[in-house]
Amino acid sequence: MVRVTATALVVREGRALLGRRTSTVRFAGMWDAFGGHLEPGESPEDALRRELREELGIRVDAARFLKVYEDVDPTSGETFRHHLFLVTGWGGETRIANEEHAEVRWFRPDEVGNLDLTSHLKSAIHERVSANP
Repeated sequence: MVRVTATALVVREGRALLGRRTSTVRFAGMWDAFGGHLEPGESPEDALRRELREELGIRVDAARFLKVYEDVDPTSGETFRHHLFLVTGWGGETRIANEEHAEVRWFRPDEVGNLDLTSHLKSAIHERVSANP
């Protein structure tokens, strides 16, 4: 079974916002972009808006679809298909709005190399964040 998500690279001033996951079941303790599973009948765009409201307390104003990629969660072994979006405009202040992340921080592309972060997200940050100062 493949789990489908909407995932956001939230970018501001040449930095990407990442969160350290609290889960011990999926991507345990890893740094991650924000987003989550699509609900039945929900589009990736709608899931993105809902998830960022739930996780960061923000309203998405500007998002652009980048690509679809798959990875395997090293904790559970499950396969995930991510619809990745670049988010450059939002309303509200980013904050931890639920229990999914223990910490959130802004990172420059040159700071993600040693993070416990999937290789797809590291690549996307290097490609997209540097291009959006």
